[in-house]
Amino acid sequence: MDDILENMTTLYNSSFDNITSSMDNFTNMTTPPTITAEQSHLVVRDLIYNHLGPVVCIFGMLTNIINLIVLTQNQLPESPYTSLTGLACTDFCALMLSFIYMEFSKDTYTYEWRIFDAYIFIGLVNVCTTSSIWITVQLTVERFLFVRHPLWAKDTCDRASAKVKVLMTVAAAAVFNIPRFLVFKPRYYKDMWILDSTEFRHSTAFFVINWLYSVCIHFLPLLILSAANIYLVFAVHQAGKQRQKLHIRNNREAAWQREQRRLTITLISIVFLFIICIIPSAFSDFPIAYALFGGDKTKQQFKTSSFYFSLQYIANFLVWVELSLNFVLYCAFNEKFRRVMKFTANRCIKKLNVPFCRKKNILLHVNFKSGQSSTRNSVLHTNSLTMNSKGSLVHHEGQPLQKVIQTGEKQETVPNGDTPLLNQSV
Repeated sequence: MDDILENMTTLYNSSFDNITSSMDNFTNMTTPPTITAEQSHLVVRDLIYNHLGPVVCIFGMLTNIINLIVLTQNQLPESPYTSLTGLACTDFCALMLSFIYMEFSKDTYTYEWRIFDAYIFIGLVNVCTTSSIWITVQLTVERFLFVRHPLWAKDTCDRASAKVKVLMTVAAAAVFNIPRFLVFKPRYYKDMWILDSTEFRHSTAFFVINWLYSVCIHFLPLLILSAANIYLVFAVHQAGKQRQKLHIRNNREAAWQREQRRLTITLISIVFLFIICIIPSAFSDFPIAYALFGGDKTKQQFKTSSFYFSLQYIANFLVWVELSLNFVLYCAFNEKFRRVMKFTANRCIKKLNVPFCRKKNILLHVNFKSGQSSTRNSVLHTNSLTMNSKGSLVHHEGQPLQKVIQTGEKQETVPNGDTPLLNQSV
């Protein structure tokens, strides 16, 4: 996604008039043009940037907010969940920036929005996506080491070190993407502000940097993730066989192994989604795309061709999909994530005092050790589930408040009003 605006912004110069050499033939984009075969990418652009893209970004922002709420709970203290929290932050920021671009900046030709595009959106969205990619690589490598050397990893891979790794990854991504802040500048043309390329973008240095981006942000992560994922799939398969041979049943070690296995499967699914969605983006980078699909066209002809624009649009859309679907994978493959989400939702419902839940008195009880959850309902004038302990207050609906006092082998209930005494065995 590091070229997300590289060609999206050249639409100001090429979408409606097929630039041949300069902006002399630039037409007013507010007038709908007649779409020719060479401009068929405008249909793809309209479909993705005006319809599908915003919907995917809204869905992704909402699900990443849920991810952040759940992953920061104390019931998920393991280091991979800390890294997944960082991943949710970078994914949310990338989707938010992309949504702002599509809904507000894309077709607005004021100086302020061109400043936003040139010096905020292009650079920051690439910082976020680069961070997201390498946090995924970090997670996968950490899980690979955990499977290969579990005792060493258990002692060294803690929450604090995970936070440091995530912060270092984001910092490195910010430094690595500094050139992205220097490739465009605002330009006033025919009563509107457009984006124009800087001299740096056309320099040999930036051409080399583009190749470096393609290798470090796409092909190298794809290579590492593919190799590590193949091993993890094999390791999970072997662990299942070994567990069946040893007939491990309900003990603490078996529960811990199951939890780690589920976490590994979750990461495997994340990597599979990443590989599927990022491969088109890797081949949409201009140096790679021109080398593979350029044919007899010049660089300028290929860069303004309908095929290349369409490839960019589809690649960017798949990246937004990849940034948005982690929540679905967590819910599908990680039982502990689902349990914590239910627990968090129940706690929020209590705090918000939702009328429907207050009327029905619906409480969701989650057992984090057994993984079981149940819903218990109590209505007025029916017995409710109570826990009697020394000095605790027990309140049955329809009865006065009673105080339970521990006396020897029996509990004697001392009433507040005229309720008869209740003797219960301890």
